[in-house]
Amino acid sequence: MELAFTGGIAAIVLFGVVGQLLGKATRIPSIILLLLLGLLVGPVLGWVDPDALLGDDLFPLVSMAVALLLFEESLKLDFSRLQGGARRPVLGLVTVGALITGVGASLLTYWVFDLPPVRAAVIGAILIVSGPTVVGPLLAVIKPKQPLESVLAFEGIFIDPIGATVALGITNIALHEHPQGLLKTGLTGIAVGVVTAAVYVALIRFARVPRSMEVVLGVALALTAFACAEAMYEESGLWAATALGVTLANQKFIGLDALHEFGSHVGVLVIGSLFIVLAARVDLHELITYAPATLGLVALLVLVLRPVAAWTATTRTVLSRRERVMVGWMAPRGIVAASTASLFALQFEEAGKPFPQLVPVVFGVVLATAVVYGFTGPLVAGRLGVRSDVTTPVDADGIPVPDA
Repeated sequence: MELAFTGGIAAIVLFGVVGQLLGKATRIPSIILLLLLGLLVGPVLGWVDPDALLGDDLFPLVSMAVALLLFEESLKLDFSRLQGGARRPVLGLVTVGALITGVGASLLTYWVFDLPPVRAAVIGAILIVSGPTVVGPLLAVIKPKQPLESVLAFEGIFIDPIGATVALGITNIALHEHPQGLLKTGLTGIAVGVVTAAVYVALIRFARVPRSMEVVLGVALALTAFACAEAMYEESGLWAATALGVTLANQKFIGLDALHEFGSHVGVLVIGSLFIVLAARVDLHELITYAPATLGLVALLVLVLRPVAAWTATTRTVLSRRERVMVGWMAPRGIVAASTASLFALQFEEAGKPFPQLVPVVFGVVLATAVVYGFTGPLVAGRLGVRSDVTTPVDADGIPVPDA
C-alpha cells in the first residue's frame, strides 16, 4: 500500500527519527538501522516511493539537503582544534590518501565487477568519500585519544566534497566526453562560500540582526550559496557549503553558538530523512544480485586498500604506529556516497546509458562498511590502546570541544 503525499512525507520523517532513536538505545550504528528501515518502507512494503512523491524535484532537494548537512558539519571545523600536529595527517589523508583510495577502488571495482574502466572509475571516485554522518557517531562511541580523534573527524568532513567533485568529473567523461573542470568546480564553490561568510559576518556584526534571526539567516545564506555555486558549476555547491562553514568556524568576529545548537536538531531530521528516501529507492533484487561481489569488494577495501592509503598518507606525522593502524581501520561510507550514486545513476538513465550496478554496489558498500566498522571499531581501538582514558567533551559528531 503506497502512501499519499502527506502520509509518505510523514513516514519518511518518522522513520528517520525512529532509526536514530533506536541506534542510540541499542548502540547499533544508526546508519545501519536507517538503511534497513528505508528498504523496509520502500521496496519491501511499498509504503514509500520517493520518485512518485517528489518527481523531478527529488534530486535537487537531496542535493540541497546534503549541502545543508555539510554546512552544519563544517561549522565544527575550527582549525584551533587541530592540536598536536593533527593538521599534517589530515592533509595527507584528503590528498594522497584520497588519490590512493580513488585509484585503488576503481581498479578493484574493475576487477571484481568486470565493468568498463570509466564506469569502474565512477564507483571508485564515489568511494573516496567517508562522511561525518557516520564517522562522527562512531567516534562518539570509540572515543579515541587526541590527536587521532580530530584527524578522523576532520577527514570525514573534508573528504566529502572532494570525492563528490572527482566523481562528477568522471561521470561527465563517461556521459559526455567533455569533463567539467575539477579545479574550477572547487575554486568556484570555495569563492562563493567565503564571500557568503563575509556577508553573514557583516550582517550579524553591523546590521544589528536580532539574535533570534541569526540561525534563520545562516541557513538561508547557506542554501543561497549552494544555489549560486551550482548555477556556475554543477557540484560546486558542496564546496560552497563547506567553505562557508569552515570560514565561519575560523573567524573571530562573531559567535556561532546559535548556529551550532540549531544544526544539531536539523542534522537529525535531515540525515534520517535522506537515508530513508535514498534507501527506499533501492531495487532490492539488484541489491541481492550484486551482494556477493559487493562483499568481496568491501573485504578488499577494508583489509587492503584503506590500510595502505592510511599508512602512506600518515607517514612522518605525529601519529604513532598504533594510531596509524587505527586510521587504517576507520573508513565507513555515508550519505554523500549514497546520494551521489543515486544522482549519477539517474543521469546515466536520462542519457540512455543505464548503469544498473551503480546504486546497489554503492549502497552495499555503505551498509557493509557501517556494519564492519560500527561493530569492530571500539574493539580494535581498545586492543590498540588508542581509546581515551579521560572523558573528553565532544559534540554530537565526536569532534572534541575546546575547553572554555
